[in-house]
Amino acid sequence: MNKFKLNLKEQAWLQDKDLQYIMMLLNQNGDNARIVGGAVRDALLNSFNNQNKKIEDIDIATKLLPEENIVILEKTGIKVIPTGLKHGTVTAVLNKKTFEITTLRKDITTDGRHAEVEFSKDWLEDANRRDFTLNALYLSLDGTVYDPLNGYDDIKASKITFIGDANKRIREDALRILRFYRFSSDHGIGNIDEEGMLATIKHKFLIGALSGERVNNELKKILSSERASYIIPLIAEIGILKVILPQYQGYKSFLRYVKIENLFSLNNVMGRLSCLVPCDEKNMTEISAKLKLSNKEKNLLISYCKPFKINNLSERTIRRELYYFGKNIIIHKLIYLNLLDIKTLNYINDYKIPKIPLTGKDLIKEGWQEGRDMGDKLKQFEKKWVRNDFKINQNK
Repeated sequence: MNKFKLNLKEQAWLQDKDLQYIMMLLNQNGDNARIVGGAVRDALLNSFNNQNKKIEDIDIATKLLPEENIVILEKTGIKVIPTGLKHGTVTAVLNKKTFEITTLRKDITTDGRHAEVEFSKDWLEDANRRDFTLNALYLSLDGTVYDPLNGYDDIKASKITFIGDANKRIREDALRILRFYRFSSDHGIGNIDEEGMLATIKHKFLIGALSGERVNNELKKILSSERASYIIPLIAEIGILKVILPQYQGYKSFLRYVKIENLFSLNNVMGRLSCLVPCDEKNMTEISAKLKLSNKEKNLLISYCKPFKINNLSERTIRRELYYFGKNIIIHKLIYLNLLDIKTLNYINDYKIPKIPLTGKDLIKEGWQEGRDMGDKLKQFEKKWVRNDFKINQNK
């Protein structure tokens, strides 16, 4: 197994006392635990590309069985959540930080969505069941990186490569199709790996069997990535986006939207998603159901489709539209219509949307009875108040 050392002076995150404590407990009887996956990958990317990506989610791989991990950690008072015992995973919670700890394993059977696993004590077996070489890197607290499948070479080449046979990896879990493009969007700088891309095209219809939540999670990460303007057209041209979004109509509006967002350092995932499909309530409702979006996200998509009356960028007009639609929707609409400028954006961000100064309680105090007449009175007042640029007209 290839191994090399990181410069610990460049890896401040490894000095975290809680991480060190948990690793010490798991390793008290030998080399039983190593950090694995995203944290190691990002640390190497930071080191090689001189980036400064924050290392946050720390996963730990261990030779110990889940039950052993629980006993060792709970004995010292650390809270342990059995998040996935069937697959060997527990989550340790220490000082409000979470550490996912998973026993080494190998796949016994897979069906494209789930895998039946067998626990192992072999680091190479565990590495071989992972998706991409850059995710099969292990790290000890002393800075030693264990690289059984040459993942560091792919990191240096900015290349996303499936472990072993790409077709087999995808048949094991079809979500790897989306993860291939998500990681290519996050970390790839050069060309997409051809063998991997051909395998994703061949098996793209397997995506249909995945849960909406899993697809949604990966799609959002692609949409919000730095290379979204490259990856979204690519997965559209090879037919993958149509499998995810049957309503897909083209990416021209999406590219324009992202280009404008980038000018202002904005990143509205739901806004970007809405640019890929015909904007009407029926489509947005269907998409929300398919991708298992939250009610908030669904309502936002539907709101993006409502008629928009703005015809100039006067502050008075902006104030009126902000009152009726809110900041998120107005910024989205201005970007979509290519009307946003930095002056308007700053004004919107700084503006405090007023609250109507007359309520039903106020009218009741004046002798009004609850009912349609009082509701009509409030609507009339609101209309006049907005038309008067939110100044109170003494004639209520």
